[in-house]
Amino acid sequence: MKKGFNKIKVALVSFMTMAILFMATTSSASASVKNALSNAGIKNTGNTTGLFSDLQNVVYLVMGIGGFWGVLWIVIGSMILSGSGGNPQKRGTGIGALFVACVGLFVIYKAYDIAGWATGIGG
Repeated sequence: MKKGFNKIKVALVSFMTMAILFMATTSSASASVKNALSNAGIKNTGNTTGLFSDLQNVVYLVMGIGGFWGVLWIVIGSMILSGSGGNPQKRGTGIGALFVACVGLFVIYKAYDIAGWATGIGG
């Protein structure tokens, strides 16, 4: 009876942690980057439009490569998990690979917002 209660506690704490993380990371940034360089006292920046468009293209490239990498590891983790055959170590490895791949894809998704804010400074 006590073992089942511990599983319920662990599940409840895990659910609450995920809910708090979801609420904390889904809010969008409210800082404005419009005229950020001139507001900081930087008057003569020269022509930076090409630089920031190139940076945006690099962000798209990194996101694309990271997205493919994340999907690849989701497939690999699924294969490890389905081929575990009841082996607890392989099952843990598969679940770990799936979890880390999903977290990685979420970080890539949020990194676009951060990089978009940074590249919007000079725009």
